[in-house]
Amino acid sequence: MIEFKSVTKQYPTGQLALYNVNLKLAQGEMAFLTGNSGAGKSTLLKLIAMLDFPSEGEVIIAGQSSSILKKSKIPSFRRNIGMIFQDHHLLYDRTIFDNVALPLKIEGMRLNDIQRRVRAALDKVNLLQKEKEYPVMLSAGEKQRVGIARAVVNKPMIILADEPTGNLDPDLAHDIMQTFKQFNDFGSTVLIASHDHALIQDMKKRTIVLRKVKT
Repeated sequence: MIEFKSVTKQYPTGQLALYNVNLKLAQGEMAFLTGNSGAGKSTLLKLIAMLDFPSEGEVIIAGQSSSILKKSKIPSFRRNIGMIFQDHHLLYDRTIFDNVALPLKIEGMRLNDIQRRVRAALDKVNLLQKEKEYPVMLSAGEKQRVGIARAVVNKPMIILADEPTGNLDPDLAHDIMQTFKQFNDFGSTVLIASHDHALIQDMKKRTIVLRKVKT
């Protein structure tokens, strides 16, 4: 499903974010990505999401190499990938429903299908009753779950999360991780970057450790 072959990523500034990374993640697997700050966790996730590309080596997603995929095909390919950030980037002048519906509206989906998909996604994160509210009315944990609902509303085959529980207390963090596990149980491949070692240990899933490149 996800494979890195001798992947190196160096930015134009000269910063070496990843060096010679080899990695395989099976379809339907849930795993954690950990390592010290600056080890390249966010960079690795961006390479999977094709928000960036390797300097050397090859990133293969569902049998497709990001290096040879035509630029015109990248937006449609990204619909198979849901990305959740620590900062959920919600639109505060729009309702919870409209925030989650945004990717489907951009895609041009019919209204009836949008309504069905959005309500199903909100139901899975236990926020269906708040669809008419605005982000300012929600708790930190609820805002993060809105971000998750928006990321999965397209029913992606891959879910990537970059420090999704960094600003949450332990109980809320555990609830968020259980939400990811549910989507994994439904068949999505899930990769979560996190520095919360206790939480990772509790989840009893594979852990991939990145080490900061010494320059």
